[in-house]
Amino acid sequence: MSLADDLPWLAPAWQRLIAYTANDRLPQALLVTGKPGLGKMRLALAFAQRLLCRSPSDEACGICASCLLFQAQTHPDLQRVEPIEAGKPIIVDQIRGLIEKLALAPQYGGKRVVIIAPAQSMNISAANSLLKTLEEPDAHTLMLLLSDDPHSLPATILSRCQRLNIVPPTRDLALAWLSRKGVAQADALLTLAQGAPLRALALAGEDAIERRSGFFSAWQAVGAKRQDPLSVADRWQPSSTKTPPVSCESLTEWMLSWTQDLIRLRAASAQADLDNPDLRPGLQALSEKLDLKAIYAFLDRLLAARQMLTGQVNRPLLLEELLILWSRLQRH
Repeated sequence: MSLADDLPWLAPAWQRLIAYTANDRLPQALLVTGKPGLGKMRLALAFAQRLLCRSPSDEACGICASCLLFQAQTHPDLQRVEPIEAGKPIIVDQIRGLIEKLALAPQYGGKRVVIIAPAQSMNISAANSLLKTLEEPDAHTLMLLLSDDPHSLPATILSRCQRLNIVPPTRDLALAWLSRKGVAQADALLTLAQGAPLRALALAGEDAIERRSGFFSAWQAVGAKRQDPLSVADRWQPSSTKTPPVSCESLTEWMLSWTQDLIRLRAASAQADLDNPDLRPGLQALSEKLDLKAIYAFLDRLLAARQMLTGQVNRPLLLEELLILWSRLQRH
């Protein structure tokens, strides 16, 4: 099955990539952006295989020596640069090592592809080290930078890349795709995933609906001062006994979504369209106890926290801080 058939919302982006090759106008550096769960890495890998394939059509042939090496993850002309550990930055030594490899000719005499993901995780030294390579591109090399948060990249990097934005599918298309995958509670999961089908599919295997409901109950209890925010934060750390763990990123996104719904309820009351319609009764009760100015202040802090989570930050401490701040919002 082709990539566009398997992930149909990627068809426009795939056609644009194929047009680059058909018109011999492939850029030296391409920044692929879009929210998590849309398939940016799937797209990048499929296009890398297509470029390295010995007998390509619109897709890689899948059977030539190059494709077999690619499928075995041993192709010498594919370089991937990622954080050594999840949540850590891409450091300058990794970029320097990449540059040393790029000084050599492609081993198969054709194209070479570099995938850097997530690009925004490069620290300043790493980004500056990459800049010279972007300024003096190798005609044989395509640099693919993948980013969920391109605004975190230095302007000097952004200005040297062509941009390809992956747009989420319509809700109907996403729900139909999840239905074909046999996902139950697809509508709620797609809401949790902010419209990203692959993220919704992953959440389906993580008991996400139940865990979200559990965290919402704890969040309500913290706001009402029935539970201590520090004990709740400790209970929801990834180091807890929960398997698989709930990331600080997910917990922050949940709180952000609930806070935005609180603002909608204050603005339009019962008529408001919510991101979390299944939690409407609890959210309605909360909205009646909170000052609108305080809700907006908490929203600003959550947005700042989301930005911080794209880099190096003490996640347990950040979650504690957010829950302590939330515990101080309700009027009694």
